[in-house]
Amino acid sequence: MTPDAKRQLSTTIRALRARLLEDLHAATDSAYRLSVRAQDAGLSEAARARRARLEVWIDEQLRALPGSEKKSDKKGASRTAEAHRRDAEKQAAYTLLNRLVILRLMEASGLRSPKVVTGGWESPAYTAFRELAPALVRRSPGTDDETEGFAFLLQLVFEDLATDLPGLYGPAGVADLIAVPAATLRHVVDALDDEGLASCWQDDMTLGWVYQYWNDPEREALDAKLNSGGKVEPHEIAQKTQMFTERYMVDWLLQNSLGPMWLAMCRKHGWTPLCERAECESDGTLVALEARRVEWRAKREAGEVELTELMPLYSHNGEDMERRWAYYVPQPIPDDAVTHAPETVRELKILDPAVGSGHFLVVAFELLFALYQEEAKHLGQEGDERWGDRAIVECILEQNLHGIDLDPRAVQIAAAALWLKGKLACREAEPRRMNLVASNLRLGSLPDDDPALVELRREVERETGIPAKLTDQIVHALAGADHLGSLLKVEAAVDDAIRAQEEIVLAAAPPQQLGLYGDNQKVQSALDFEANAAKRSLLARLEAFLAKRSAGDDLGLRLRGEQLALGIRFLRLVQEGQYDLVVGNPPYQGTSKMADASYVQKRYARGKADLFAVFLERGLQLVRRGGVSALLTMRNL
Repeated sequence: MTPDAKRQLSTTIRALRARLLEDLHAATDSAYRLSVRAQDAGLSEAARARRARLEVWIDEQLRALPGSEKKSDKKGASRTAEAHRRDAEKQAAYTLLNRLVILRLMEASGLRSPKVVTGGWESPAYTAFRELAPALVRRSPGTDDETEGFAFLLQLVFEDLATDLPGLYGPAGVADLIAVPAATLRHVVDALDDEGLASCWQDDMTLGWVYQYWNDPEREALDAKLNSGGKVEPHEIAQKTQMFTERYMVDWLLQNSLGPMWLAMCRKHGWTPLCERAECESDGTLVALEARRVEWRAKREAGEVELTELMPLYSHNGEDMERRWAYYVPQPIPDDAVTHAPETVRELKILDPAVGSGHFLVVAFELLFALYQEEAKHLGQEGDERWGDRAIVECILEQNLHGIDLDPRAVQIAAAALWLKGKLACREAEPRRMNLVASNLRLGSLPDDDPALVELRREVERETGIPAKLTDQIVHALAGADHLGSLLKVEAAVDDAIRAQEEIVLAAAPPQQLGLYGDNQKVQSALDFEANAAKRSLLARLEAFLAKRSAGDDLGLRLRGEQLALGIRFLRLVQEGQYDLVVGNPPYQGTSKMADASYVQKRYARGKADLFAVFLERGLQLVRRGGVSALLTMRNL
């Protein structure tokens, strides 16, 4: 993506957001006449039914609000029916935009043909459609398709794509009730087809930039709120802190974390890495790159090249080795890094704890794909099916990459970006699962008599003796997942409950006779409580509870295997000490500007001043012994 194209993309997405929100609001007014009672609105039977569905959805959103918000006065922070209606319109707006952007990317990469968004009303698909179905294209008196059949064709394409991407192209819930005017659809398609954006559709970072540019107005509004003395509410944290990371930062961080880990793995097995072999370049890629850096710095100092001009990179024998190591800083590989290095790239577990739209994982996919191929060479198994393109893609998506975020929209975009990346590497790849999750467990408004919660209390007490009050404390802690994400320490909440139960059991234990010769230790078998067994049982019951409270279709993909329910995935992904590499760009937000920072102040005493510092601490907890946490930090750290 060229700098000019990137600037134009920002301007285009912001303008499209404004146009879509305005037009869809007017279209909803026109279609349903919501300011008038339904019986007086003069609507057709179909329009009355759709309006009723929209009003039911709005009522459901109002009922789901926490009690404190329901009691707010009109000047307070309560969400009105009008605000929820605008939420529905916004969902319809970004659903349409995401669908068109992803389809445009697929067309540019050759994953989808004939093209329909590329070229719009002059596209090959629409041209053929006009010839095959002239009756659908020709507007007849009384028909409501002012797009001359283009919207109908687009819907057919969306329905076909819904087979693999049901969350993006399948039924969109309340967004389906918001009509998109013909002029609006044409404007959006034409804007995305502008020649100035051509380089965007060849860049796998475009989805992430579109996501940020769409969110920028809300983030800027929150900045203004903070500048006027306000604070960030828990539900606003994702909007305030979502910032896409420049590609060079992602490359640098991954090449200097995953890169040394791979070199340590090679040393562990006695392999000579390809980047150090003369077969790639006369002195090896790493040596050649470092020599060229020295030469390039000298040219800059002498004024022979512009300060902004990038050092050239070359490919050798079709290998893109230099690009994959361009930002690597030569460094010693400690002996303990070799000792703790994974046995194989297949075992690598990488987590982005604030994954956003998946930028780090998309780039990690590229590097891992090459490392799989290199390991196959070292093993002499290049022709083996286990090391074929399909097996590699599926293993990377199923085993290596993990991500957590607050925003379910961001996670769906990350899943789509990785799906596209995998399909570009091997069209036949069909991953069984992806290890991505948005932490919106939505337990905050759970009633006390919820059947699943009642069963959880009963089963936990039956199996462990832990009373309902302590179980409720754990569920209350889980409710914080919506705004804490990977910072939530689930195991700490469980451990607190178990310690409290141990104290109850110990206090109730009968007095014991002390031995004459100092044999005064209590016998554990005399206590009707075993902490480790209780923890295992409690975690298993929590998973069963969350399985009933959440589904496994949140990523919006059709996966070959059965995807774990959202809540179970979250519980498993936040378990500490399991990752080889934690990498990403954490959110930056001072806790003094947060409306509720009590949890991070209690659980993260060392980093409690700012969320980015909290994530630094959390990263070290999530990696295994000998693992690496590589997170971007503020300049004034």
